Amino acid sequence: MKKICFVIPRTYYLFYPKTSGTKVIPGGAQMQVFYLSTTIAEDKNFNVHFLLADFGQADFEIRQNVKLHKSFKLSENIFKRIRKLFKTLRKINADIYIFRSADAGVALTVFFVKKILKKRVLYMLASDVEMSKSLQKKYSGFFTAFMMQYVYKHADILTSQTLQQADLFKKHRNRKPDAVIKNIFPEKSNSNIDFKDKQTILWVGRLTEVKKPELFLKLAGKYSDQKFVMIAPSGVNKKEYGNLIYEKGKHIKNLQIINYVKPSEIFDFYKKAKIYVITSEFEGFPNTMAEAMQTECAVLTYAVNPDNILTEYNFGFCAGKNIDKFYRDFEKLLENSELRKEFGINGKKYIIEHHQKSKIVDDFKNILLK
Repeated sequence: MKKICFVIPRTYYLFYPKTSGTKVIPGGAQMQVFYLSTTIAEDKNFNVHFLLADFGQADFEIRQNVKLHKSFKLSENIFKRIRKLFKTLRKINADIYIFRSADAGVALTVFFVKKILKKRVLYMLASDVEMSKSLQKKYSGFFTAFMMQYVYKHADILTSQTLQQADLFKKHRNRKPDAVIKNIFPEKSNSNIDFKDKQTILWVGRLTEVKKPELFLKLAGKYSDQKFVMIAPSGVNKKEYGNLIYEKGKHIKNLQIINYVKPSEIFDFYKKAKIYVITSEFEGFPNTMAEAMQTECAVLTYAVNPDNILTEYNFGFCAGKNIDKFYRDFEKLLENSELRKEFGINGKKYIIEHHQKSKIVDDFKNILLK
C-alpha cells in the first residue's frame, strides 16, 4: 500500500464545510487536492493523509477516508510554525509528500522532506507565474523565486496543468514536467439553468495584482447600464491592496463587490451571470472559469487561454492582452444573446468531456504507483 500525504494547509474548509463562523476561503489549489485526495482514498492501494493548519479542529480525524492531521496555526510566528510542521511531517512518515502552489515555506518543507526525512516529493505546478524565474520574481517576490528553484530542480515528480505549461516550463526552466494532470471539475446538476435569468457580468477571485481586478472596475465604469458583480476576498498578505480595490469599487454604482461567499452557494452567482470575465495576466487552468462553464456562461478573458481551448472549443473570447480587443469582444457578447448561449453550451460540453474525475485520478494514481 502506497502511503501519501498532501501538504496544503489551507484546505481545511473543504474538509470542514459546516464550521461556523469561518471564512477560510479555498482557492483552486485547495479544490484540486481535495478532489484528488478524497477520490484516491477510495482505492485500497493507497493510504491517504492530509496535513492541515490548525483551525481548532481535532488533532487527528478521518473524513472521506482521508486521515487529517492538525499542524500549526497560521497566526503563529514562523519558527513555531516550522517546528510544528516538521514534527507533523515526521509523525505521518509518508512515502510521498505532495505539494501545490509556490511559496518560500513550501520550498523549505520540500528541503526537509528530501534531506532529513529522505522521502519522495511530488510538486504540482499551479499558476503560469511559475513558468519562468523573471515572472515569479515579479509577482511572488525575489525570496520565493529564489527558494522555489530548489523545488523545481529536486522534486521527484513534477506535474503541470496544461501542455502549454509543460512547454513553457521546459523552455524557461530546462526541465520538462513528468506528466500533465488536468484539473478536476466534478459535474454539477444545472438542469434548472434559464438563460433569461442570466443578467450579470461576473468576476470571481482573490484580490491580487496578477489578477488585474482594476480592469474589471474600468469595464464596469465604462458600461454603466450593465450590472457587474465581483466576488473578491483579499489575497493572502494582500489586505492593503484589497482595501484599495474595495474603496475604488464603492464609487461605481452598477458594481456590487462581495467579500465572501460560501463555496456551496457560489454557483447561484454563476447561474445568474451572462458573461464571466477573467482579467488575470496569468493563471493555470482557473477553477472559476470551469465553474462558469459548468453553468453555461460565456467566457471573456484578458489574457488567459490554456492550451488555446477558448478558441478551439468555441466557448469564449481571449483578448491576448489587447485592451481594445478586450472591449470589442465584450461588446460582441453583450449584443448577441445567441452567441452567449452557444458559448455557454459549448463550455459545459468541454468540461464534461475533458475534466471529469475518473481518467484524471487514474493518471495521477499511476504516477504515484510508479
